[in-house]
Amino acid sequence: MKKILIVLILLSFGSIYAGGYRVALQGQRMLGMAHAGLSVFNNTETAYFNPAGIAFLDKKFSVSLGVSGILSHVKFQNEMYNLTAETDNPPGTPFYLYMTYQSTDNISLGLAIYTPFGSSSVWNDWAGSDIVNDISMKVFYIQPSLTYKFSDIISASASLIMAYGSVSYNKNINRYLTDEQGNKTNVQLESGMTGSVGYALSFALKPSDKIAFGVNYRSKVIIDAKYGKAEFNNVPAFLQNRLKPTGFSAQLPMPAELGVGFSFKPTNKLLVAVDYNYTYWNIYKELRIEFKNDLPANVANKSYHNTSTFRIGAEYQLNDNMFVRAGYYFDESPLSEGHFSPETPSLDSNNYTFGFGYQMKKFTFDFALLYVNGKERTDYTYVKGEGPGAHRFGGTYVSNAIIPGFGITYSFN
Repeated sequence: MKKILIVLILLSFGSIYAGGYRVALQGQRMLGMAHAGLSVFNNTETAYFNPAGIAFLDKKFSVSLGVSGILSHVKFQNEMYNLTAETDNPPGTPFYLYMTYQSTDNISLGLAIYTPFGSSSVWNDWAGSDIVNDISMKVFYIQPSLTYKFSDIISASASLIMAYGSVSYNKNINRYLTDEQGNKTNVQLESGMTGSVGYALSFALKPSDKIAFGVNYRSKVIIDAKYGKAEFNNVPAFLQNRLKPTGFSAQLPMPAELGVGFSFKPTNKLLVAVDYNYTYWNIYKELRIEFKNDLPANVANKSYHNTSTFRIGAEYQLNDNMFVRAGYYFDESPLSEGHFSPETPSLDSNNYTFGFGYQMKKFTFDFALLYVNGKERTDYTYVKGEGPGAHRFGGTYVSNAIIPGFGITYSFN
């Protein structure tokens, strides 16, 4: 009986690394334009969006630093059992640092440090506590680039990606298990910072000052969490010999992305950009947790599907120093029907962006605001565990987020 209980406990772990953890906040200037920057080659943020575009910058050296504040909220309701809950998430602060340098007429260098993936959710004393109490994932990339300009209108770039990530996760073991004092038994999993490598390839075409095209491919990166630690808290006496602190290993998949962009200037003061992004989320087929002791491995089927994102943004120059921006994009959730779980709730969303910039001789200040309106989703097909302890958990989720940001750029020839 004890062995069966142990198996059911471990099979109830679910997703440590939840879906939809992409963070599209890699530049305040471009965020004001719906993050449509694949073919906009007029600022340092191109070190991330399309390093091939560095060849077309009008400044020899440039450095840009920015940060966003994520204020997000998710609500859950199960009308069948009159259950309600909502997240109490701490503010997230994704950042970026970019540098570009045109060393010769044909060769340019770029460096991008940014946070493309991450999530944070805190659910307090709710019906899904055996799925998640809180989770925090942090990932950042370091991406040096080499760009070659073949002619006045064509350039290409290759980049190395060095990725680092960590995760912290807590959940109750199941709905009923407590210690002798009635405290619910829970597990805390921590993985230290670990790294992996990938690459990016990009292409830029700028036939005139009015029109530009861009393509960027960023490879998948698999981060191996080989030295994670699992600790069990409030363990009842009859399980204390089994649920002891132990190590674990798991994989954190960062999907590949392909983006194609087009921009044009219908007037001297108006710039319009359109991007299409395709994310290869199907790399996330399952989550496998291997424990260092004799506890059985936990395998959870994820079955993510690839997603598309459409973006359109515009920038209008008010005068020599002031710019205003606005944009819209639709973001598709990768979570398949029957696999929705609340560790990091991911919903199809409508996203509205606004921004403005002030340009001085060597400094530029950019401000952006993103409003994320998640579409309501009802999913009762999620099954937790298997065998006698399995139960179906679901309900209706809605979410929204307000994300302000600030960036500063310094450039000179």
